[in-house]
Amino acid sequence: MATAIILSQRDLSLLRLLSWTPATTALVLRASTAFDGDPFLDERRVRERLQTLAKAGLVRAWSAALPRGGLQNYYKLSVAGYQAVAGVDADLPPRTIFAEISPSLFEHTMRLAESIVETVRACAQQRITIVRVFRENELTFTAGREQVQPDCFFRLQSAGKPFNFAFEVDQSTESLDSFASNSIRTKLRIYDAYQERTLEDWRAYGKAWERPRYRVVFLTRTVERAYHILALAKRITSNPSRRLVYATTLDAYLSESDPLRSALFLDHDGCWRPLIDHHPSASVLRSPVRLPTVMEPGSPF
Repeated sequence: MATAIILSQRDLSLLRLLSWTPATTALVLRASTAFDGDPFLDERRVRERLQTLAKAGLVRAWSAALPRGGLQNYYKLSVAGYQAVAGVDADLPPRTIFAEISPSLFEHTMRLAESIVETVRACAQQRITIVRVFRENELTFTAGREQVQPDCFFRLQSAGKPFNFAFEVDQSTESLDSFASNSIRTKLRIYDAYQERTLEDWRAYGKAWERPRYRVVFLTRTVERAYHILALAKRITSNPSRRLVYATTLDAYLSESDPLRSALFLDHDGCWRPLIDHHPSASVLRSPVRLPTVMEPGSPF
């Protein structure tokens, strides 16, 4: 039987985070600087509160061997927890949102969780508003009969300007330059075609709404992989002046104190760019990178 509980604003912020991603106590602690109310002081207090929420039937916990931390618990929402955030009349997401993570997907899911938490933390630190977050596979980009679903999508607002980012956490498990449905080439082609179509519609209707622009942000395991994704993006794009794809390593993103506003990312011309960029024509005091030629199919990158 669930225990009755009065939810604080911090509790609701925690549940909202878990509606976007599973999280360990360490990740919740890091994200709590962005929560309404006071942040948690340490992991013990996070664990105690999560246990209370679990007794109330709002979250569930599983144990798993994390790649860099031994055996730890990770937490996800229950149906009741989701309804506490979204409302009792909200349509429920797929069952996988509430289920244990498949072992084959675990490393990718937790690396994605790290990137989501870091984005949430950085937004709070720089007073960037999170307008909307789409979970993994919740948003679909369609071009003709093909489609791609980003690992997550953030719609942000800074100084009144919107910024839209489709994040791809790349673990080097997908082929780079092949015609397979899950290859990086296919993803890039669909993202580019979708952007072209939405811009054409916007122009055809007299630019009657906000210009439909977004970036595709690849967070890779290695610098070499980032370079080759960008070189491939340059080769595929229908408009070479459109900087649709940015890339950096996931470790660089997680270790940067201000990952949204620092010139941490490379575009397909090898130029350094920040994600939140109010002055895109301004020069960046970092030398451009000469991107290599895309390697042949079967490359380890």
